[in-house]
Amino acid sequence: MEAIYGSGKRTVLRQWEDRGGSRYGEIRLRFSARRLPRDELALARMLWEALRHRLDRPLADLPEEDGLVEAAALGELRRLRRPVTLAIHAAEVLDESVFGLLLDLLGVGVRLIIAGNDLSEFMRSAQRREVYYWTLGDRELWLSREEARHLVEEQGVALTEEALTELYGATLGHPGMILSSLATLPVETSRGLVTRDRAISAFLAEEPLGRWGTEFADFLAATVLLPRFTLAEATALARQDFASRYMSRMLELGLGRMVWHPRLHERVFRWDEHIRLVIRRSMPHSAEGTAEAVERIRLAARDCGDEELLMSSLVSTGDLDGAEELLRESIWDLLPNASAPMWEALERLSPLALTERPALLSARLRLSPHRRLSPVSARAAHRAGRLAADAAETADPWARLGGLVHAITFALYAGERERLIDLFARARTLAGDLVGSEALDAVGGRQVSELLLLAETTFRSGNAIPAAEIARLAIQLLEGDPVGLDPRGERLAFARLLVLHDHRARGLEDPYDPAPLLTGLRFLWRDGDIAVAAMTLMWGDFDDGDFEAADAHLLAASRRLADPEAWPLLALMRAHMAVYRKSSGELEEFVSAFERGTLSEPGEFAQQSLSQMRRITDYLGHKVGRPLPSPGYLPATPEGGRTFYPRTEFTVHLMEALYALRAERPEAARLALSKAVGLTPHRAIGLYTLANASAQEVRGLCALAEEVPGGSRLRLEKALRFAGDVQATPIDLSEREREVLGHLREGATNREMAQALFISVNTVKFHRANLMRKLEATSREKLLQRADTLGV
Repeated sequence: MEAIYGSGKRTVLRQWEDRGGSRYGEIRLRFSARRLPRDELALARMLWEALRHRLDRPLADLPEEDGLVEAAALGELRRLRRPVTLAIHAAEVLDESVFGLLLDLLGVGVRLIIAGNDLSEFMRSAQRREVYYWTLGDRELWLSREEARHLVEEQGVALTEEALTELYGATLGHPGMILSSLATLPVETSRGLVTRDRAISAFLAEEPLGRWGTEFADFLAATVLLPRFTLAEATALARQDFASRYMSRMLELGLGRMVWHPRLHERVFRWDEHIRLVIRRSMPHSAEGTAEAVERIRLAARDCGDEELLMSSLVSTGDLDGAEELLRESIWDLLPNASAPMWEALERLSPLALTERPALLSARLRLSPHRRLSPVSARAAHRAGRLAADAAETADPWARLGGLVHAITFALYAGERERLIDLFARARTLAGDLVGSEALDAVGGRQVSELLLLAETTFRSGNAIPAAEIARLAIQLLEGDPVGLDPRGERLAFARLLVLHDHRARGLEDPYDPAPLLTGLRFLWRDGDIAVAAMTLMWGDFDDGDFEAADAHLLAASRRLADPEAWPLLALMRAHMAVYRKSSGELEEFVSAFERGTLSEPGEFAQQSLSQMRRITDYLGHKVGRPLPSPGYLPATPEGGRTFYPRTEFTVHLMEALYALRAERPEAARLALSKAVGLTPHRAIGLYTLANASAQEVRGLCALAEEVPGGSRLRLEKALRFAGDVQATPIDLSEREREVLGHLREGATNREMAQALFISVNTVKFHRANLMRKLEATSREKLLQRADTLGV
């Protein structure tokens, strides 16, 4: 029976001993290993005397000569013909010679029950001797919910069913944690507020891990320094070959979970971060012990090719120069996003101390709050941006580009709009010259990584078209040497995803097969991947008129991003979706988030005047009653030979057809539809425009499209399912109904509303029924949701 302290092993064995044998005449002997002699001969004599005391007939004396004792004892036991079971508690303190004697007892028919906190050594001894054993693990020894109820009642504590459920969930039935929670967290326990980390913290205050002195405790001491680790890393960190078993125990104890790590392409153990911090605080570390553990972690990371873990360990040991060099080589690949706990050591450093290490500062800024909440970080970004730009003046061309990339990153964080525009113009010109020059022979993984960082930073700024332009330069390099420049296949995928988004946003044909880029989670672990993929998927569903699916992509991305406001395009498009969902409250919320996150200013737009983004911001500005800045303030390079923004022209032609239909001018409508056909890619585009039309008008346009060559490519029939959606049906509520709705939002009961409004409960029910009918809701929750959606 292997389980951590407080699991009730001693109690289970005491009950087992008291209840007698399940086999006829069985003799049950129970000992604490801490009271057993460490010498195997002395142990044999002690067990013999205990057996003699329990038998109803005398046993022969053991020989005086030490060399004959063990053989004589085993021989007598073989002749005893009585079932004997020996249970030993706290067996982790026994040494291997004692294990050998205990295993010898199996050969004469004695059953063994070994209990302890870490039985690794005993298991190794059994495996070497090819002895079969079966182990009860941590959770198998813990209490059931009903047993937990009895334990609580024995302590004289009365808990509600809800509080007991929360306590049981927080402790998983561990008796020691239940008792420590009852003793030290009485208020939280009685109110059902105990959390897993609080329960573990209360237990470890009485039983610190530092006292355990087991291999498993040593393993925890090393791995608690890591927010996540692979099996290979665990094997390198474990002193013996039981790493996989220790990881299984950690899962059983509920300390974390196994998750797929896209970059490493394997499953990793990821701690529950709150529990990890609790265990780390309870595990005393000497400076020497911590340094040794970190060195083992570093070696394990190097052996496993885990650059993220290696970065973390370099920063932890203060090797900032080594960390800077490693990060500069793969800055796009390694910049922290949702895996911020891996950068805990970096987070403890002041950004002002990193101004001469641009890569580390870039990583540190990703961990900081948004720039408007972190003046220290903004000051560091301002200072480092000047240093990076100055250094770029004297370096070789590729190093100059790297300096400009970092300067742009810092300008964006510091909110320096005009400086960012100037720096980007210089970087774009330099990048274009480099890709078409002899300097192309000197390109390496570092240069491609910095190009992708420039593309991602540009997209973060809200300038999707220039971001795609930089991505195309990176694609030229990557396609020329995919093995050398992109061994994991992730860089080329991200660059293509940026270009795919640009084509969908502008209404062009998909340049690549979207399935490998948009399905599965292989590449969706960085913030850049998440944001760009969500926007790309959004355009596809938006074009198809599936507004709920389009908004769902943006919502999921906002929840996964470390700092959603760092991606103003997401907020802008969520505001646009709020209009289609008729949610005026969310419209203002998302518009405000866009205004806080963008460096754009109302006024002249850097892209073409008919840009879809300009149309969207003008439309939203009309809805909220104030001018909004269009996000693209970096100029885009026009592409010769084709329409730059087909989506906008398509939308204009479709609306011209709708207006001509309303004016009963069928020829003009057919002409506008024929112009739209020429702009239509193979997928649907711009159908959301017809949300302003009625179903009858859409049918009329469908009929006209049949008379236009290629009109079926417009797929206008798809608009029938959402036609008229933007024209919200007015909801006529009485003043009293609005008052009742307000009280419902505050969570008031019928009786409380009746008292507040000085009306009867029946009258309240009458108004609620009217609200349900008018808002087409079947429950209180759906009523409130529907009211929010309609802006009532």
